[in-house]
Amino acid sequence: MFALVLGGGGARGLAHLGFLLELEEHGLRPQLVAGTSMGAIVGGFYCAGQDLAKTCRVLAHLDLFSFFGLPRSYRAVVEQAAVASLLEKLRGRPWWELTAQRNARFLAFLRLFTKGQRFEELSPPLVAVACDLHRGEEVRLSVGPAYLGIGASAALPGLLGPIRWRDRWLIDGGVVNNLPIEAVADRAERVVAVDVAAPLGPPPTTLVEVVLRAYDITSRALQEHQIARARERLGERLLLVRPELPSLGLLDFHRLPEAVEAGRAAAQAVLSELRA
Repeated sequence: MFALVLGGGGARGLAHLGFLLELEEHGLRPQLVAGTSMGAIVGGFYCAGQDLAKTCRVLAHLDLFSFFGLPRSYRAVVEQAAVASLLEKLRGRPWWELTAQRNARFLAFLRLFTKGQRFEELSPPLVAVACDLHRGEEVRLSVGPAYLGIGASAALPGLLGPIRWRDRWLIDGGVVNNLPIEAVADRAERVVAVDVAAPLGPPPTTLVEVVLRAYDITSRALQEHQIARARERLGERLLLVRPELPSLGLLDFHRLPEAVEAGRAAAQAVLSELRA
């Protein structure tokens, strides 16, 4: 039996759909799923019992950019958020109103696709990883409304506002743990971790891109350290999988078929190891 860890990566995380579809078709089912950001979203759909093939068809015909009011790049997201924040500050409006409408649509979307279930009802169980905005701590969510915990795990700064969870404000778990292997390390014989983190892109050409590059470098260094620590702890019990997604961007949701196929190919390459 194995636990499945699904990492964050925006649209690159759509590869998790293909990975899970391939596992399903070969009769392989994890006993536990942990996910961050898009990994938590896809993991939530799976654990809620969604038909993943049908989900892929629905998402392929859904214009996510129009539905959520998204720009076409994360750089544009940050630029728009900076300008909007300045204007709202001058007007004296609360900062959380900036993304209130987008947050509401996002949470309604997640509630629909998780069938309104609580974490306690999901099968297999799901652990969604988020970050406490005030304390800077990793938060593992496994009880309560699944859509809300998954939404918190995927609340990408600038794109979505922090999500209120009890007495905390939570943001995207990728800030502290983009591939949460440690969340399941003691709960399964083997751990299969699917890493969809993006490589560094072209050299930055604006100050905003420099800021984003600095964040990417820090995030990559933290993740590599966490993977190295997990390898030391788990040894051959850890199987790390990296789908081939060289040019897929954070918000390239229109390239879903390509991401799904990459996930399928990655799963096919390790089927013999998963059956062992």
